[in-house]
Amino acid sequence: MDGFDLTKYQEDEKEKEKIRKIMGKVLSGRSGYEAIIEKREDIKRCSECNWALEGGEKFCPECGTKC
Repeated sequence: MDGFDLTKYQEDEKEKEKIRKIMGKVLSGRSGYEAIIEKREDIKRCSECNWALEGGEKFCPECGTKC
């Protein structure tokens, strides 16, 4: 099965803008509306106890494992 590479649309800012405008037109039915593209931020977790870490810890506050 042949595929179409969409990575350039994810990385290039000009292409992102085009996609936002196209999706806004498709979703709303009118021009001038721009869709909001959410960016997912993964939460860092401890490998042992799966505790959510805030960011700067060297050790897990729950189980004491080095992160």
